[in-house]
Amino acid sequence: MKKAAVFNDMSGFGKCSLTAAIPVFSVMGVQACPVPTAILSNQTGYPEYYCSDFTDSLPLYIERWKKQNPHFDGILTGYMANEKQIEIIGDFCSYFKKDDTLLVVDPVMADNGSVYDTYSAELCRGVRELSLKADIITPNLTELCVLTNTDFSEVNALAYGEGMIDRLRDMAGEILAHGVKTVIVTSVPLYEGKISNCIFERDSQLVVSSKSYHGSYSGTGDLFASAVTAGVIKGRSVFDAVSAAARFIEAAVGASVCEMTRPEEGICFEPFLKLL
Repeated sequence: MKKAAVFNDMSGFGKCSLTAAIPVFSVMGVQACPVPTAILSNQTGYPEYYCSDFTDSLPLYIERWKKQNPHFDGILTGYMANEKQIEIIGDFCSYFKKDDTLLVVDPVMADNGSVYDTYSAELCRGVRELSLKADIITPNLTELCVLTNTDFSEVNALAYGEGMIDRLRDMAGEILAHGVKTVIVTSVPLYEGKISNCIFERDSQLVVSSKSYHGSYSGTGDLFASAVTAGVIKGRSVFDAVSAAARFIEAAVGASVCEMTRPEEGICFEPFLKLL
C-alpha cells in the first residue's frame, strides 16, 4: 500500500488537521502515517482550548521510524507549532524524501488578510523556505501573499475582476521559478457565486470552481490538501485530483449549511468520502 507521512496537529474536537486528513487518505487507498506537531483538546476556533506542543517528542518519534526504514510515497505538511519544527521537518525530508516521493506543503499560516497570532515572522520565513522545496503547495490567497511578500489588500481589491487571474499567475510564477512544480491557490474569489482553486504550473494554468456558500468552516483546507496529495500519489493528474477534492468539499459544505453546523465544528464530510 502507498504511504504518506502527514505532519499536522491533532484536535479532539473540530474536524481538521489529522482527524480530517486520515480518513481522506484511507478512503483513497493511501496509508496516512501521522506525525503530530501539537495535540489540542479542540481546534483554536473554540472559545478556549488546551494545546500541548509536541516539538520535544518529534526527534525520538522520527528516530524510531528511521530504524524501521519505511518508504514514503508522499509527505504532506500542515500546521507547525514553532520554528524548531521547520528544522525537524527539513531534516525528515532530507532523510526520507526519495526521487519518487511527492512533497506537498500546505503553508498553514494566514487567512482573511492576516497572519495567525501563533505564527512569528521567523516561522513564516521558515514556512516559505520549506514551500520552495516542495513539489506542490496549496496556499490560500492570504498565504500566497505572505509567500511572495505581496500586499493582500492590493490583490484582494481585484476580486471578481479580470485582473485577478493575471495577478495570481505573476505571484505563482515567483514561486515556480524556484523549482516548485505546481502552485494551487485555494479559495480564490474569481467569479461571483463561486469559489475557485487556481492551478499554476510553468507552462499552464487551470481553474476549478465550486459553488460558494459564503462561510468559513474549520478543516476544509486540510481536507483539500489531503485529497490532492492522495490523488496524485495514486496516479491522478493534478487537475483531476483538484476537481475531485473540490466536488467532495462542495457537497460536504452544502450539507453542513443545511444542517446548520457551527463553523468551528468542521464540515460533515464523512458521508461524502465515497466521492473521492
